[in-house]
Amino acid sequence: MKFPAFAYARPATVEEAVTLLASDDEARPLAGGQTLLPILALRMSMPSCLVDLNDLEELKSITVGDGVVRVGAMVTHAQNLASAEHRTHLPLLSAAVRHVAHEAIRTRGTIGGSLAHADAAAEMPLVVTALEATMVIVNQQGERRVAASDFFGGHFTTAIEAGELLTAIEFPISDHRWAFEEVARRPGDFALVMAAAGLKLNNGACESARITLGSVADRPLRATEAETFLVGKSVTAGVAAEAAQIATQDLKSHGDIHASAEYRRTVAGTMVKRALTRAAMEQSA
Repeated sequence: MKFPAFAYARPATVEEAVTLLASDDEARPLAGGQTLLPILALRMSMPSCLVDLNDLEELKSITVGDGVVRVGAMVTHAQNLASAEHRTHLPLLSAAVRHVAHEAIRTRGTIGGSLAHADAAAEMPLVVTALEATMVIVNQQGERRVAASDFFGGHFTTAIEAGELLTAIEFPISDHRWAFEEVARRPGDFALVMAAAGLKLNNGACESARITLGSVADRPLRATEAETFLVGKSVTAGVAAEAAQIATQDLKSHGDIHASAEYRRTVAGTMVKRALTRAAMEQSA
């Protein structure tokens, strides 16, 4: 289908972009376009103006300092995959981004676009939730920061308000060892179920744990009860299985044409167990 009619602007600065967005409630930012353009073609969205962000070089950098990795919103998935900084400081992001769509999509699609779209079956929302990242959002009044735990309001819903722009994601450098697991119908498809697990061990015992589930609800879910259960324990296969059961016992998942709610709950437990086991092995390596 053809796109609906819209105006087009290509700002040279973030300030100009925010001004354009604030002046028109129906304007939408255009990053990689890998989600927005198909939506336009299907007439599922009919913005009055597309504000193209591709000239905003300040949103395309990855920097490390003061215990934080700052990733610009216009950094592509391919750049994140190739980043030596991520392999050193954000191995979970490096592992998860391999599962994002296909190479052509990763070349154009951006981390900021994925997060702003907030598809619950996408990998990047899970990653920022697991790593307790902070979203940097700019409006005409200045800059505000929103924790990943407060950023997602549900499927396709975020804390970004009209006239605002997501400009960067700040990841605190984690001392946990991470593992990522995903099940999809085919490589490159959206996940049916995914899980991330991070462990910090001290003399063989778990000092701290993080478990996050994705594509099982309308936003990524932290399994805090299972995280607490693991503290002080050696993460054996049996302990990992028990933690996985705790993580999914009250899970209110959803069913759709791709997978039933029961399937998602069952597979989620398997993904958590695998991720915990791999993370524990990484610690002992």
